[in-house]
Amino acid sequence: MTAPSPKGDSMIGLTLRHYRIESKLGAGGMGIVFRARDTHLDRPVAIKVLPAAASADSDRRGRLAQEARAASALNHPNIITIYEIGSEVSDGQRVDFIAMEYVAGKPLDRLIGRKGMKLVDALKCAIQVADALAAAHASGIVHRDLKPANVMVTDQGLVKVLDFGLAKLTEPAKADAFAQTESVQIPALTEAGTIIGTVAYMSPEQAEAKDIDSRSDVFSFGAMLYEMLTGRRAFLGDSKLSVLATILQKDPTPIRELAEGVPRELEKIIARCLQKDARQRWQSMADLKLALADLVEDIDANRLSSPSPASRQKGWRRWIWPAVAALLVTSGAAAYAFGRLHKTEPPSYSRLTFRRGDVTNARFNADGRTIIFSARWDGAPSQIYTAVPGNRESRSLGLPEGRIISVSPTGELAFLRGSGDEGTLARVPLAGGTPRDMLDNVIDADWGPDSEKIAVLRTVNGKTRIEYPIGKVLYETDSHPPVSMRLSPKGDWLAYFEYQPQIGDFDVAVINVSTGVKRYLSRGWRGLGYLGWSPKADEVWFSATRLGDEPAIRAASLAGGERIVSQAPSFLLIRDISRDGSVLMAVTSTRIAMSFHSDAEGKDRDLSWLDTSKLFDLSSDGSQALFLEVSYGEGRNTSIYLRKTDGSPAVLLGYGNRPALSPDGKSVVAIQTNPNRQDLVVLPTGAGEPRFLTSKGMRYEQAEWFPDGRSVLFTASEPGHQVRTFAQDVAGGQPRAVTPEGVRASRVTPDGKYVVIVRGDKFCLQPISGGEPRAIGPAGPGERPLRWTPDGKVLYLSRIPADGLSVQFLRLNIATGEKTEWRAAAPSDPVGVGVSSAAITPDGREYAYSYQRDLSNLYVLKGLK
Repeated sequence: MTAPSPKGDSMIGLTLRHYRIESKLGAGGMGIVFRARDTHLDRPVAIKVLPAAASADSDRRGRLAQEARAASALNHPNIITIYEIGSEVSDGQRVDFIAMEYVAGKPLDRLIGRKGMKLVDALKCAIQVADALAAAHASGIVHRDLKPANVMVTDQGLVKVLDFGLAKLTEPAKADAFAQTESVQIPALTEAGTIIGTVAYMSPEQAEAKDIDSRSDVFSFGAMLYEMLTGRRAFLGDSKLSVLATILQKDPTPIRELAEGVPRELEKIIARCLQKDARQRWQSMADLKLALADLVEDIDANRLSSPSPASRQKGWRRWIWPAVAALLVTSGAAAYAFGRLHKTEPPSYSRLTFRRGDVTNARFNADGRTIIFSARWDGAPSQIYTAVPGNRESRSLGLPEGRIISVSPTGELAFLRGSGDEGTLARVPLAGGTPRDMLDNVIDADWGPDSEKIAVLRTVNGKTRIEYPIGKVLYETDSHPPVSMRLSPKGDWLAYFEYQPQIGDFDVAVINVSTGVKRYLSRGWRGLGYLGWSPKADEVWFSATRLGDEPAIRAASLAGGERIVSQAPSFLLIRDISRDGSVLMAVTSTRIAMSFHSDAEGKDRDLSWLDTSKLFDLSSDGSQALFLEVSYGEGRNTSIYLRKTDGSPAVLLGYGNRPALSPDGKSVVAIQTNPNRQDLVVLPTGAGEPRFLTSKGMRYEQAEWFPDGRSVLFTASEPGHQVRTFAQDVAGGQPRAVTPEGVRASRVTPDGKYVVIVRGDKFCLQPISGGEPRAIGPAGPGERPLRWTPDGKVLYLSRIPADGLSVQFLRLNIATGEKTEWRAAAPSDPVGVGVSSAAITPDGREYAYSYQRDLSNLYVLKGLK
């Protein structure tokens, strides 16, 4: 149904595309905001309908679309998510609208009150706003209309910043609408440009219609924080023009005269925000956010000065040093940028290894020259070697099979025994000796600067912990383990990649070892290539990619901000960084391939499509393979392909994760992940439209089909509950719990009555209708159910050994509990191989598997800055 020009309540009940208008939320200079229902995804949304005059201007529509797309690209928990930009035409009149995330809360201007907010509440909101603006500025987006009305706060205290990039698209206001609270665009006082924004929060450069940058948002932020603390606007006047004059010519009343209990340090932070000259303000929102965070730490630790004159002077002296430091950092950054522009010497590379295989890890020795590394050459087990730049030969240390983990400042090695990702941590002097075991179930470790304490990442009672020193838990999770844990040179910070199970991304996180406070430096990464600390320990350097990214070494600063250190045509894995800035890296060629075997052909067929083909399912007759191209997709959703096993071209079905093929091969169920929700989507393999199943806040892990193809079985967690497994009809209806909380199930039996669960060391059948599970056979390490035979008498299992070089298929006889090896599969060339997934047909005559091949060599890179 199309919609008329927006007239408030007259739109309620109408539909814009698939958004059904339910109620009016408010109105402003940019139009009317409604609460609506997304009928496709059954979720509430906010719809902003633009004025008809704005819709009539094609240039403004184009600018609107451009800015909204930019805002929608900002992936940040404190920034409103834009879902769609659309338009409808009725009676010859165009209606433009924006569909965005609906936030159940109150705008900040309703929370301030006449006397302002409590100090702790104001700072809690302000830091979140600063974090959002820092992320926007890093992406080149300046808000231009920051004010309390554009900040939403939920009942839980979560902040959402609204209207990114929209203020400069507003229409000129009429004289009777020239209100101080509106976002307006008015004729400039000079010919330099146009004044855009809400006057009470404009920066001086905005008021004079000059070019602006992110420092304009810093001024508006200071004006807003001033109001949050005092309940009074920083700049007042009887008319809009008098307010503009006040902004340009006067300073606001000192906060201490309007509000009690505001630390002088905070007053100085705000005063710096409100400097008339942009060069005298905080030069980045990231620095400002860090200053506020430090202030909160001081408040929590009761380190702030009392209001006595003596303590005020002391506080001033303490806070002048961050100001001077910020000035020095800014000046240094400018000098560095100038030097980079005129530098002619490129970074130098020195190759260390020349054999075919995969370097599994590497570290500098304490002398900064000798390199200790582990590698799997020519398909052999991982061994530990030493090498020196300039010498093409490396020397084996003669240690047991394992992977180097860390080298202490005194030259003692920590290594992980065996070929798996988890094992026994052992130590041995580089000079020689017998290795001594330290700890079991370790994934990663890093020596502290004193060579005595060591940080470990290990598994305890089914959860993964970071401990430093051993026994002191800094972080714990029952989700995917952290990746690439590294201590800073002084041992005061610990950095790692942290998995976000709700969205499937990894974030660069750091923990303050003394306080246990965690911070996120960079978010939203998929392909990981390890991390390390910069020579000055002020940045974390890392290699990682998002969907569609080109390989690069990136830097995330403790002070906020992110930059690219170096780019290359190959994926670079940072292995270590020395004190002099030399980078030890593995230059890696990675490919995920897919292989199919049919007994009728008697040989394997390569079914890889692009460069990252990960298998997820086989059709019952073995004629089609369902897989993902994990390096390509949209947002957080990878590309889903279906390919006939005769080698015909693959067909792109859509986007999502963990897909499963229906029994009749006509549909695929997958998980679609968006910034604030997940959904189950049913994609047709032929003609038809995608269908969505109601999520109701579910966070999905995996999904598969019932044998009749009319229902799906999925594992997910509801808000406030542990993970469990559900069944849901594809035609609609609510999910039905199949297992108790904390229990995952898979592989519905052919009669549709049972699912497979693991209880202890046994595979069991759990009745879908309820009742006690029944053991059917032993469950070994790494074994997972794959498929039932048509008669339901045998369950196929897969097992990937610790070395990852092959996949083994087993048959579990339900009647006898006997488990036998059926067959094994592996690439003919084992060098650099790690098998990752497998599938088999019900009769066991066809199977397929995916494997990753990593071929890498080690380099020392000098000259990066």
